Amino acid sequence: MDAARALPRSAHRRRWPIVLAILLLAPPLLFAAALLWPLSAPPLPEPGNSRVIVNARVVDVARGQVSAPTTVTVRDGTITAIGKAPRDTTLPVLDAGGRWLVPGFWDMHTHALQLSPQLQFALMLANGITGTRDMMDCPQATDPLIACVADKRRWTAQAIAGQQVAPRFVQIASFYFEDPSLSPEAAALRAHAYSARGVDALKVYNKLRADTYQRLATEARQLHRPLVGHLPRAVPLEDAVQAGQRSFEHAHLFVRHCFDNAAAWRGGALDGEDPTGLAERMVASYQPALCSKAFGLMQASAAAFVPTHVTREEDARARDPAFVNDPRLAYLDPLSRWAWRDDLKATVARYPGLRGEDALKAYFAHGLALTGAAHREGVTVLVGTDTGLGGFRYHDELQWLRHAGLSQADVLRAATLQAARHLELQASHGSVEVGKAADLVLLNGDPLQDTANTRRVHAVLLAGHLYDRPRLDSLLAYARRQARSPAVMARLLWGFITSPVSAEL
Repeated sequence: MDAARALPRSAHRRRWPIVLAILLLAPPLLFAAALLWPLSAPPLPEPGNSRVIVNARVVDVARGQVSAPTTVTVRDGTITAIGKAPRDTTLPVLDAGGRWLVPGFWDMHTHALQLSPQLQFALMLANGITGTRDMMDCPQATDPLIACVADKRRWTAQAIAGQQVAPRFVQIASFYFEDPSLSPEAAALRAHAYSARGVDALKVYNKLRADTYQRLATEARQLHRPLVGHLPRAVPLEDAVQAGQRSFEHAHLFVRHCFDNAAAWRGGALDGEDPTGLAERMVASYQPALCSKAFGLMQASAAAFVPTHVTREEDARARDPAFVNDPRLAYLDPLSRWAWRDDLKATVARYPGLRGEDALKAYFAHGLALTGAAHREGVTVLVGTDTGLGGFRYHDELQWLRHAGLSQADVLRAATLQAARHLELQASHGSVEVGKAADLVLLNGDPLQDTANTRRVHAVLLAGHLYDRPRLDSLLAYARRQARSPAVMARLLWGFITSPVSAEL
């Protein structure tokens, strides 16, 4: 007789409550353990922010030219000499081997989380992104999910000191103003609160009322905090430009503005229309004169356009198995992967069948064409991703800008010098010049010959701190491990559960 059968029935009855208690308590205990488990730190750059780079072909992004192999000297994170001057033999040497040296890339539409040091920043640095414009701060002073302005300032300072893997935060926008019930007076008070907290810009969003928008524009001028973000549906593009909005996000902008029923759409008269039919109408009823006028106003006011074509690519390719199962999703945490696929499924449901698919593809192509037209009319076009895979998708966006009609040199300028000029930071960023920050990317191919060469990153410097190819590979491996980390996942889930803004994301 085995041991279990030898036990009396009363012993069996006493054991079941214990088993049930274990089954009930195990998941929360494991979750708590994961929540308290320390997070691992990413591999830091090579020590020191001074060095000599030899045999580098310096890409002049302003002129679209490449130098012969030359020497670049970096001291204390700043470029101090370019040319064949005698080298300082006390400095470490990086042999570029004839590779192409360009300024670090800036992603002008990102969203940082509290866990971005584990989940996004390593991917950004590994893809040559040394600067970022963050497009959503916290609604309160702190948040368990969204990174707040104090976090972003701290990460930037640590990155410059070589103590953190992170890009520079070159501009930080507020939490977005969207609530249609928000009064002008309440919006003004909120703008002052956000400004006092230290944000650089005020972000407007889709559902904001026109009167509230205009009051915010007034407050923005007084606070010296530019308006950025979406074009609220109730506000005509001409009014927004004249009110001083400094940047407009996403490729919807001109598609929605430049069709014959734009005013009716803004007023809500087309809300009952089938989404597929409306997308078709916006493309088929394109009015070039409306766009031409808008381009002229934006060019004259120096307002920038950040089309984030990769986000509309998600719509156009929502049924494409190769896109839905992009192997780069291995670098996303399970929650973000679920959100990615859930968004694609929602798009397919909203635009069903072959007709819906064709409408989205035409809408995407139309957006690309309008970006090219805007660029030809002198509108500043910048590079942004607005996606969790931003590090990799940044280079996809560069390719889409090339497809839209920008030259290789134009694309490189959009990623570097034009971004710095837009933020009035060109004195210290945006090109490889003496006196500028040593935020640099060494490429294995000439980006002026082929934009795809921006993907071929050999080394990255941020404030002179070197990430060589082995370190970049370590960053990629780190990001992939963190995407599967129970400690990261537990904290991410806890952030979503406890953050007051998680329902709005």
